[in-house]
Amino acid sequence: MMHEIKNKPDYASLHVTLQQGEAVVAESGALMGMSGGVKMETSMKGGLFAAAKRALGGESVFLNTYTASADGQRCDFAPPTPGDMLHIPMSGNTVMVQRGSYVASSGTVTADAKWGGAKSFFAGEGLFMLKCTGQGDLWIGSYGAIAEHRVEGTYIVDTTHVVGFDDSLTYTVRKVGGMKSFFLSAEGLVVEFSGHGRVWFQTRSAPSLAGFLNPFRILVQKN
Repeated sequence: MMHEIKNKPDYASLHVTLQQGEAVVAESGALMGMSGGVKMETSMKGGLFAAAKRALGGESVFLNTYTASADGQRCDFAPPTPGDMLHIPMSGNTVMVQRGSYVASSGTVTADAKWGGAKSFFAGEGLFMLKCTGQGDLWIGSYGAIAEHRVEGTYIVDTTHVVGFDDSLTYTVRKVGGMKSFFLSAEGLVVEFSGHGRVWFQTRSAPSLAGFLNPFRILVQKN
């Protein structure tokens, strides 16, 4: 399987070239185009229970599997938001991916929803995250550019900027500073990662964009 990410970092797209029998799994709605001989199958990966968890986590219930019927067939994918994409080689490790950031993976990588605990719920990030594990390729997307930081100790990321992280890291969700900072700094809640591993974060925040646009929406309504 060969792959290339183009149009980085603003409007990234993924282009995968498959050999006969190779398969790539993608989030519903991620497909831009494909060769005529590629076979597409839509299914609830992991059964009804796994599909229900994905739905609660803000992900599509259905995943599409694209299988090549001949060498050199191609599939093209893109994330739903304008931004970057990242390829993560998987060698039996586990990567936790925030909802909406999973784009595609090779057929040998599983993407299952995992309960994020109360700390995830109170952070406003949803009850579930995707647990991606296996051997092969994983592609994730971001809103804005995507950055990586290798944690050796502790590192803090705003909750709305987290894209994914290695399962080797532990994390807690907390407010920034004291109560005054929490209400006046406009920073809200952050995730404090501890241990050794990688964390990926995006350079833009959807809630921040919504807050920026809201006054203009009010002006339009008044007029």
